[in-house]
Amino acid sequence: MNIRGLFGALIPVFFVLALGYIAGKRSAFDADQSAGFSKLALTFALPASLFVSMTDIRKNLLLQQGRLVFALILAHVGLFVASWLLLQRVKTLSGTPSIIYALALATSATPVFGLAVLQPLLGPTSAGAVGLVALAINLTVPLALVLLEIDAAGKHKEAKTDSHKPNPVLTGLNAGLKSPLLWAPLLGIGAVLADVHLPVAVASSFELIGSATSGVAVFAVGLVLAAHAIRLSASVIVGSLARVTVQSTLLFILLRLLRVQSPFARECLVCCSFPLATTVVLFAARYKAVESEAASMLLVSTLALVVTVPTILWLSH
Repeated sequence: MNIRGLFGALIPVFFVLALGYIAGKRSAFDADQSAGFSKLALTFALPASLFVSMTDIRKNLLLQQGRLVFALILAHVGLFVASWLLLQRVKTLSGTPSIIYALALATSATPVFGLAVLQPLLGPTSAGAVGLVALAINLTVPLALVLLEIDAAGKHKEAKTDSHKPNPVLTGLNAGLKSPLLWAPLLGIGAVLADVHLPVAVASSFELIGSATSGVAVFAVGLVLAAHAIRLSASVIVGSLARVTVQSTLLFILLRLLRVQSPFARECLVCCSFPLATTVVLFAARYKAVESEAASMLLVSTLALVVTVPTILWLSH
């Protein structure tokens, strides 16, 4: 493993993260502006980058990824459902906290850190892996959102004003299915399967806005961290450790059981060891549950990048 290359990839990530954190602590941006950074990265820049990167994958190679995609769905949706059902049995975690913790375990910040960390280390195949993992993540988030909406509706079912609220299941599914992070990789896959080749000018246009992804997304994470109180507790340490180990271990087992042979497999393993998704922190704040714990887990699991990335790269060599 090239240690110099590894730290060369991670140092810029932590520099931009620290820059965002300092900017947040100095109140250089208000809450709306901070939200704007996340929206720019995750609604416009990253979907454009994922779309154009998926169109660069050869058709015959893409058709060979069925087992890998199946393994990723099991490692995301399956892990979320299983961990939620288990956490529901813990009295202090039942309800919204169990959903938040299960989502933290089953989704990663691959859309934020994936391209910034992997491309300098593993080259162009990393973009395709980020697209496939982002697809699996965005099949998981709508399910979590449905459960959160149902739980919130249950807490307020006695209020008369809630009788006119939309169905929580439809609300969750609608929000998830509208996400560009879900349909951008799908459109890219569709273009490859249909043998549609993007004109150079079109591809360059998507690449231009997509090039903003890594810097803006990581900066936005720094702003999120600055906005929340950080508290180290046993649940934060255990949750952070679980986030960076459980999913990657599960995916490794699934890859072996399904006998997956893919140039994207190694990158996907690294992605599953990334920090928890910033979506988890946003959901925790929105539904008023384990807010400090979620933000603290984001910080701890982000700092763990210096250990998890080289470890997974070494184990999967």
